[in-house]
Amino acid sequence: MRLAKSLTNRDMQITFTFLNTLWKSEKGRMRKEHMNIKKEGKQIRHIGQRFGRKHVIALSFFMPLIVMTGCCIAFGIQPFGDNSLLIIDGLHQYMPFYSVLYDKLKGGESLFYSFRSGLGINFLSLFSYYLSSPLNLLIIFFKKTQLNMAVSMIIVLKIALSGMTAGIYFSSKSKKQGLHVLMISMAYALSSYMVGYCWNVMWLDAIMIFPIVVMGLERLIDKKDGRLYCLALFYALYCNYYIAFMICIFAIIWYIFYSFKSVKQFFFRGISFALYSFLAAGMAAVLLIPAYLGIKQTASGEAMTLPDHSFLTNAADLLNRQFAMGSPISHDNFDGNANLYIGIFTVLAVGLYLLNQQIKISDKIKKILLVGFFYLSFGEMILNFIWHGFHDQYGIPNRFSFLFGFVLLHMLWEVFEHLDGTKGWHVAFACMAGVGLLAYARVKGTQPLEDKVYGVAGMLFILYGMILLLYTLSRKRKVWYKAAFCAVAIIEIATTACMGFNENGQISVSKFFYGTEDMEKAAASLKDGTFYRSELASALMVDENAWYPINSVGLFGSTATDRMVNMMDNLGFYTGCNEYLYKGATPVTNFLLNVKYLYYHQEDSLTTDFKYLKTQGTFDIYENPAKGMSIGYLMNDSIKDWYYDSAYPFRVQNDLGEQAFDVFELFHDIEIDDPATNGCTASKTNDGEYYFEYGDSRPDNMTFTIPITETAENLYLFYDGTQVENAQIMVDGTNVKSGDLDGYMLPIGKVSAGSEVKVTFELKGETEDGYVRLSAADFDQEVFEDFKKTAAEQAFTVTDYSSNSLEGTVDASDNQTLFLSIPYDSGWKVKVDGKEVKTCRIGDAFLGVKVPSGEHTVSLKYTPSGFSIGWKVSLAAAIIFIVLCFVKYRYKADIKKKE
Repeated sequence: MRLAKSLTNRDMQITFTFLNTLWKSEKGRMRKEHMNIKKEGKQIRHIGQRFGRKHVIALSFFMPLIVMTGCCIAFGIQPFGDNSLLIIDGLHQYMPFYSVLYDKLKGGESLFYSFRSGLGINFLSLFSYYLSSPLNLLIIFFKKTQLNMAVSMIIVLKIALSGMTAGIYFSSKSKKQGLHVLMISMAYALSSYMVGYCWNVMWLDAIMIFPIVVMGLERLIDKKDGRLYCLALFYALYCNYYIAFMICIFAIIWYIFYSFKSVKQFFFRGISFALYSFLAAGMAAVLLIPAYLGIKQTASGEAMTLPDHSFLTNAADLLNRQFAMGSPISHDNFDGNANLYIGIFTVLAVGLYLLNQQIKISDKIKKILLVGFFYLSFGEMILNFIWHGFHDQYGIPNRFSFLFGFVLLHMLWEVFEHLDGTKGWHVAFACMAGVGLLAYARVKGTQPLEDKVYGVAGMLFILYGMILLLYTLSRKRKVWYKAAFCAVAIIEIATTACMGFNENGQISVSKFFYGTEDMEKAAASLKDGTFYRSELASALMVDENAWYPINSVGLFGSTATDRMVNMMDNLGFYTGCNEYLYKGATPVTNFLLNVKYLYYHQEDSLTTDFKYLKTQGTFDIYENPAKGMSIGYLMNDSIKDWYYDSAYPFRVQNDLGEQAFDVFELFHDIEIDDPATNGCTASKTNDGEYYFEYGDSRPDNMTFTIPITETAENLYLFYDGTQVENAQIMVDGTNVKSGDLDGYMLPIGKVSAGSEVKVTFELKGETEDGYVRLSAADFDQEVFEDFKKTAAEQAFTVTDYSSNSLEGTVDASDNQTLFLSIPYDSGWKVKVDGKEVKTCRIGDAFLGVKVPSGEHTVSLKYTPSGFSIGWKVSLAAAIIFIVLCFVKYRYKADIKKKE
């Protein structure tokens, strides 16, 4: 018993010692683990302190700014070289329009109207689409020769600000600030959309403010405060109503898909949503109403019929665009293309988003439906047409794709907010799904990318997957793996942006704008107090005439009126859907449109009757020998019967002379034989018009022979067609003109009797059939002398003018119609001897007014249609908004007092 008792005591002692040792060991281990956790917590808090919200927002601005500055240095963008970011229409349209704005701001001119291009344009309408950004005021701090640099810097600034606004939005929603918000902000600012389309500088303000619009909308729903939403949407609408229209559609969808607490909240917040939306539009009405009335007169504004249902592209091709690293779209005539790349990590995030159990199923369903709706919109013709404001895309496809990128980034943000809910198998599945999508896009896409793109994308999927897998397995270094993921993503998006800008290319400023100072001096030296127009023999950029301080004829812009485009087409000028250029002018149209001077670059050549005047730097200046020209002429009232709607410009100009001044046959038609064909068939359908059926493309698909039986002192040709690609014009075997010459009057010059003119066409072969129309005529100089004499005797004598007004005198021998070579616009108010009179259209496009017999003073003043009601609506809306802000302030103050 004593032995047993002794053993029992010993066993108990041993057991107690063992338990005590075990407890101390476990206690030490727990203390050590606690210290590790505490240490990690300190690390996290330290990083949180280092990356507080203010720091994240600041970095969201400065990091894209640094990347863009690096690109500017690398690609020689001014001031680091001689290049500009303004490519494509940025060169051909926007920079010349900036020049007009620059001169108006410097000279204190009215923003209502400008004679700098298009024979006269509603400048406020153009301003509302291209130039209304407040940031454009920065250009006044630069010289005219530095304007390209100024606008390139504005683009860089707007891209950086887009990162900042994205940072403001996502940081306002984040429970923990960190690199993930910076990563998302940079992806928004440097997506393929921004890189590819940044030359559309007027769009960037709306894209920049878009995250704040969403932030304001969510604040309206959650806190019953719509002030931020209203101001942000107003800014978007004011700066660019076109992109703002897309934002409005998205705002409605986002509202519908938002997680409301109750049906009551959905209904009553909906009333506030509508109220503040209309209030924002009301505050921008000073521009929106004139812009709407102006755009309704354009070709796209008059043709808003929904297209037939069809699909532009498929899902595989759209997926390829999400993997298109370094190859953004800057311009593409294929409407199914899209800039969708916003980081390979966003593709991975979709899978992680769907698998994360901490994210509500309802939110997942909504986001997937939204992603699917965007994919459908990119491919389906009707939805695509609606997204683009009921307009065609015209070479810049899927302009609303930045909204899709925002949705993906929002999903990525939610993944990082609930990253602890990500499991290892989630990561593995998402990576496999990403690789599977790569393979599907490569195999099924009709326009696959280079294999190296798929290889890099696949490696990035694996790299991101490994980092996230280590994150799920780690207990001590989660914060570091999260930071590593963000760092790799930031490097990816920055590198891809640089590659994208390299792919875009840049334009040389000195190549296109070298004549700026010379033209300024030349125009100043030719000012004589009278109103006249000047033009360029050949433009380096389409709207080069607007770049210089001269009143001119041509216009390429979205606000070109449809009636004016058709009229200039009928007169024989080169035209497009939103352009009419000086190419195709004749002595008749030069006199009619008051073109006094022609400027030649030293490399230019143009057959004309203008006479050399002098040389100013890099320009040779030629003067119109005709005397008595004016911006307006008294014409016979029979001008109302002018047969202007014809596909044969010789007939149009002949009928003008007859109806206006009783002058007949300015152009004498020349007979043309039926064409010889090769690889196609042709049958005559009208005078000089032939329907053809295409076989195969050959340099001599159609050859017209024009026998010259009598000497033609001034031979002109005109041809147009649906499929004509190349033309060659030969006189007695000598090539006199060749290239793409269709759609405008071609001066050939003197051709002696007995000569033979041959015109050879090559057909494009885009369709199986089409038409070609060719006409020839000899310009009669003697008849033109009668035309000039009669017109000069009845010219409108300008006594005073400004950028939006004209005043002068006329002496009518009878009741006549005053023709003014100004595009018709209801904004023009005309007074005859101080009494306002009605205006009319001449040729459905030019401004006209009835004038009784006798000597009269005629004055014209322009105010854009809709401006009067627009500023009143804006003022009323602004007052209502201020009252609402005051009420909200008092309400909050009362709440605080009660507390």
